[in-house]
Amino acid sequence: MNGEKTLLVLGGSPPSEEMLAWRFEDADHAVAVDSGILAFREAGFEPELLIGDMDSCGLEETLQQGSAYRVVNSSEQDTTDFQKALNWVFSETETSELVILGGLGKRSDHFISNIMISCGIDQSVDVIFDGNQEWIRRVTRETPLDLAGRKGVALSLLPMTPCAGVETSGLRWNLRGDDLSIGQKISQSNEAVSDSVKVSCASGNLFVILQK
Repeated sequence: MNGEKTLLVLGGSPPSEEMLAWRFEDADHAVAVDSGILAFREAGFEPELLIGDMDSCGLEETLQQGSAYRVVNSSEQDTTDFQKALNWVFSETETSELVILGGLGKRSDHFISNIMISCGIDQSVDVIFDGNQEWIRRVTRETPLDLAGRKGVALSLLPMTPCAGVETSGLRWNLRGDDLSIGQKISQSNEAVSDSVKVSCASGNLFVILQK
């Protein structure tokens, strides 16, 4: 897909410096979301933008250090900092691939809300949550997954909305047009038995969670 790659760094479990460096160099845009700026500072990088309500401990001192990036301070509480960042991304860029670091770990309510919010992102956008221990990729009708070189890894396919016509190949327990939904059928603790894994669905927001 043509378009831009955007990196968002949230305030959850921080990425390793190596991961941040790789994702930063690969991105067309890099955005710090509230305390996500601390990961940039620790690694010696500066984002294009810092956005959020700036209510996290330690941010005031960080902001006083001076920087070249733009700061959008929004105290409005009807949306999360993640939602504020997404609103900026999809109004100001041509993003077709969104990589989110710092969206996993720490508070469970934040992690779950991040996944829920990402279901509202346009179905044509590749959405990836990356962390030091896990990698999560949203699969929609328009963004099937083609995964190479991961034979032997454990992964789960979890529907965050009803998912119809789920098809897989390369897994120990493949799905053949199955319908998955919360509280009903899911595919937890599956395994890649091939170096080529494919996952698609006819509708819905399906999240493939891979253990590193």
